Amino acid sequence: MNQPCKYHPATEALWFCRHDGLFLCQQCVDGREDNLVEARCLLCNQDVEATGQSGGGPLWQQLERCLRLPFTPVLLPVLLVWGLVAALIPPVPELLALTLLGGVPAFGFGQAIMAARTHPRRGRAVVAVPGWDALSSGLGWKGALLQAAPALLVLLLAGALMLFFSVPVGLVVGALLLLLVPALWLAIQVQGAEPGSYAAAPTYLVSVPRDYAVAAGLASVGGLLVGAVLLVAVDVMPSPLVQSLGGVLAAVWWLSLAALCGEMLGRHGRLWGINTGSARVTTPLAARRQNVQLCAGRYDKVLLSTAKIVKTKKATVADWQRLDRLLQVLGREDERRANAEPYLDALVSAENWSAARQLIAEQQQRQPQWLPGDPGLRWVLARGLYDLDPKLVVNLLKEMHERHPEFSELGNAYLLLARTLAEKFGLAGKAEQYLRFVESHCRDARLRQQVAEYRAAWGA
Repeated sequence: MNQPCKYHPATEALWFCRHDGLFLCQQCVDGREDNLVEARCLLCNQDVEATGQSGGGPLWQQLERCLRLPFTPVLLPVLLVWGLVAALIPPVPELLALTLLGGVPAFGFGQAIMAARTHPRRGRAVVAVPGWDALSSGLGWKGALLQAAPALLVLLLAGALMLFFSVPVGLVVGALLLLLVPALWLAIQVQGAEPGSYAAAPTYLVSVPRDYAVAAGLASVGGLLVGAVLLVAVDVMPSPLVQSLGGVLAAVWWLSLAALCGEMLGRHGRLWGINTGSARVTTPLAARRQNVQLCAGRYDKVLLSTAKIVKTKKATVADWQRLDRLLQVLGREDERRANAEPYLDALVSAENWSAARQLIAEQQQRQPQWLPGDPGLRWVLARGLYDLDPKLVVNLLKEMHERHPEFSELGNAYLLLARTLAEKFGLAGKAEQYLRFVESHCRDARLRQQVAEYRAAWGA
């Protein structure tokens, strides 16, 4: 691992924030999922820049490895297929499309080589040469064909100019147009397999000019060398062998250029807004920002955002817990006391009775006689705490007729109080007082029926 993240030391830093002078991992950066073109620091909201990626050193130092790649055992059949198909089909312009079909495996492998560097599997080494299964799955074929289209058009145009107009003109035009091919390949790989992705090609021309010059040089010079070799070979070799040589050289050129473009994707992928193998971020942005700010000790900033969240209908128990902890850390006990009842209401809504009981106990340590003032909240709390803390249920419900005489659930509340006294504490006589109150003050037939049932049960 290179530079570790400031707030996640076990994770490699992918970004550097010049404003704060911090190395940050992907968890600490604001990006649209894996598209991090507009990556920003979660602390200061300033732009961040990608740190150095794998494959250090000038790109031209990778040329030898890229040129050797087509001759690996896995890719040798790709060269032979294109060469064999080109040799068997006569050199008639109308049959040129069939000749190009021999290059289909090269198109697919070229796309797979770039994809392997764009999205390497986490926890494993980058795959240098994909296997033939990369073609059998059908994934990436649309991108492969869109990458092949501009290169084939350039080669066809250059060949037509050499055949019908002038060999030097065809070579020069082809060499100049081939300079754009790496940018078009990168555009499809980064932006997606859609024709509109070609519009992003200028980005890759200017964002990394030195590395792009190496790739463009291989595309152009490689194309010129292939053309020059074939012009010489046509005078000394039979036509089928010349065609076969052309197919083999085209495959070598194609795969070498794909490997070099893949190297660029591995080096500059984050600069272009792709995730080059780091862990996918699944935590919501707001939660990530708060976690990073907490790691940085910016409690006031987190408190401000959390206080806004708890005022909305989307607030969760976790939001209230975070607010309470922050207020405790900052020593703002007055605000904790003021927030106790709405926090308790959130716990009740979530039916988190143990946490509600603990919160009441904490409040009573500060104010021994504290209980929530809202009668509805008391009633719901009493029902939830009936088995967990019957003593607290009694404290919540007693004397409610004096404090909240207009409470609509007063009859039900006193029935629950009577039941608690009789069944949890064995105080049937005390429970009878509340049954008489319900009987005398409530006209609801259902409540009266429950009074009769309770008396019968306890009398037995």
